[in-house]
Amino acid sequence: MLIKRRPLGQFLFYTLSITPLSHLRAFTSTTYSCLSITNMPSVLSKLSGAFQQNGLFAHRRVRPTLPHVAYRNRSQCYGYAVSSEWLMQFAEQHYPGELPDRSHIDYEEIATTRAHEPLASQSGIYYLDYRRCFNPPPGGVIPREWIALVEGEYDDEPNEVVDTIKVDTIQVFYVCTDRADFEWRPMRKQLNSLTKLIGHPPKWWTACGWGGP
Repeated sequence: MLIKRRPLGQFLFYTLSITPLSHLRAFTSTTYSCLSITNMPSVLSKLSGAFQQNGLFAHRRVRPTLPHVAYRNRSQCYGYAVSSEWLMQFAEQHYPGELPDRSHIDYEEIATTRAHEPLASQSGIYYLDYRRCFNPPPGGVIPREWIALVEGEYDDEPNEVVDTIKVDTIQVFYVCTDRADFEWRPMRKQLNSLTKLIGHPPKWWTACGWGGP
């Protein structure tokens, strides 16, 4: 019995030279067809995507790449930008007839609080929280004067100077930050469910710590 080593692209197959030879040829031909290296990248890519959505990786915690930011003293929040108006409409869809009239003095607080309930229960992420974050202009660069303003560097400046700095912020529902609670990030399946409910994927935002939580 003779053992031969045969290269097949980048793969090495060890086959036994046995009788009849026709069996060996059929085996080699079938193996080559199944493991054609020209098809391997696309096949593996599709399998990986399917696993991430519904399969093996669906029950693993997501691990978003931590952002490279200039302001390390500010928390980075991974989540979804949602307005109070969107939350109120979401609550109205899920609790028709159960909310007070929109003219109620506390309507916004009541409705946004109720909106949190189906978002948490349907996604399985019960530790959702929100934070006021910077909403930088296109390009994602936070102007230095925004940071300086919220950190009190303009406290001694006259109002005329302060009023020229227009800080744009946005409310973000976040599932984790780059701090200690990074280890509490949700599973892929949970994040997919929340993304479907909200309608757009999460991203990293820089916490403002001013004008809100």
